[in-house]
Amino acid sequence: MNEDDLSDDAIIELAREGGVAWIPTLSGMRKIVVAQLNEQQKQRIAAILQQSLPLGKPPGQPDSPGSGDQRFFRIQIISARHYHSLIILIPEERAPEALVELWRNGEGCVSN
Repeated sequence: MNEDDLSDDAIIELAREGGVAWIPTLSGMRKIVVAQLNEQQKQRIAAILQQSLPLGKPPGQPDSPGSGDQRFFRIQIISARHYHSLIILIPEERAPEALVELWRNGEGCVSN
């Protein structure tokens, strides 16, 4: 994933899911609208995604994260222009710190 892959119409949804009990402060979704980011922010988000996406799997596979008490991050990239939606699930224990920070702080973690 590079900056060119993030078209201005793209929306990135990042959520922390899974576990036995649902606790609002431990879940929560961040929605990042690429059109509202400056170039530096787009570059940083692209770098975080490039680092994170290979660590996950698409949902619905036998070895996809989310079974039992396992917490995971769900990244969904929606692009109307390219008519696609990408969903990747990343086990919490494999998630890079930059992804965790992006989930906690949203695009605020990549501001100037």
